[in-house]
Amino acid sequence: MKLKNPYQDKIIINALMRGGIVPDDVHNELPNWTKVGYIACFDCLQGRSSLCDKPPIKKFLQDVANFFGGDVCEHTFGCRGAQFAVMRTISNWVFENPKYTNTIIIDPNAHYTTNITAEMAGLKVVEVPHMGYPKYIYNPKDFEQKIKEVKEKEKRLPALVFVTHADPYYGNIAPVDEIGNICEEYEIPYAVNVAYTGGVAPIDMRRMKASFLTLSAHKSMASLGPLGYLVTNNQWSNKVFATSESKSGWTGKKFGNKIPNIFGCAIGGIPLISSILSFNYVKERTKKWEDELSKINKFVEDMEVLDGVMLLGEKPKRHHLLHFETERFFEISKTHPKKGFFLAEAMIEKGIVGLHRGMSKHIKFSIYGLSSEETTKVKEVFYEIAKI
Repeated sequence: MKLKNPYQDKIIINALMRGGIVPDDVHNELPNWTKVGYIACFDCLQGRSSLCDKPPIKKFLQDVANFFGGDVCEHTFGCRGAQFAVMRTISNWVFENPKYTNTIIIDPNAHYTTNITAEMAGLKVVEVPHMGYPKYIYNPKDFEQKIKEVKEKEKRLPALVFVTHADPYYGNIAPVDEIGNICEEYEIPYAVNVAYTGGVAPIDMRRMKASFLTLSAHKSMASLGPLGYLVTNNQWSNKVFATSESKSGWTGKKFGNKIPNIFGCAIGGIPLISSILSFNYVKERTKKWEDELSKINKFVEDMEVLDGVMLLGEKPKRHHLLHFETERFFEISKTHPKKGFFLAEAMIEKGIVGLHRGMSKHIKFSIYGLSSEETTKVKEVFYEIAKI
């Protein structure tokens, strides 16, 4: 069976993909690593890929930790794997600390995996409210209010505050520093999900006063997926990355280098290799974040020239994910033979891929990393379609 990628030469504007575009030189190098799934494991001596020196995974993970302002890093099965490790750690920790209850506080724009991993770990979730249409922002003081409410109701403090740095719906940037100060005051562990920012924007978890940082390599670190990272500090590393104490009763087998919270060993394979190869590129591009934001905000201005097109979320933009309310395209869809599918398909015909098929009233996309020529083309195609 021969598979063909029909979008190989298209301009990609899918917001989930823009930060994960693999650099050309890395793309060209990857065939050297694709012969076997366990490509990083030939010289594994200790039964866990994160301890390997050939390839230099152990050193690379320390570099990742340093880059994001942490002390220790492990690679995981996607960002959700990192979130689960945090949730399971907190769930176990609560039993040892009667000062805390198994309730956690999250932001209202959190990715669904935050709720799912909390559910898997047996934690209860309380949401902070947002201010609604059209910006969907929230006040950091509402986190303090929720902390007080949980304490009043349960006579104990919430075990964790978990905040999404840039949310996947509107691309709003959370007030992570202010929330970190609140968590520090109440002595509550603090996790920040930087799946959409870690690797595109400058990130320093120490400045955020975060205990945990969860990352997505395939969303924001120019890597293949699925691959995530969990970065933490020395205070929490022995808890979240505690190794197995299991011993089989009959065979006596032990698994002393395996980390239960990341399912023993996250392996990595070709996604991890791609991330190692892309890392210098990622570090350099974060230095150009302000230039990207200038381009993005100019693009928003140009889009809102169109009647019936309005950005949702905060303005000016502080992230690359764009969510537009597009009444103009919705009106076209009502009489178009392809209905709501017309917009995505018209873009594909012009060499631009990534809009969600069937959506015309609301669209999400990104121009992060596009050249000025590519950005202009995307804008002009939207203009052209709006004239239909």
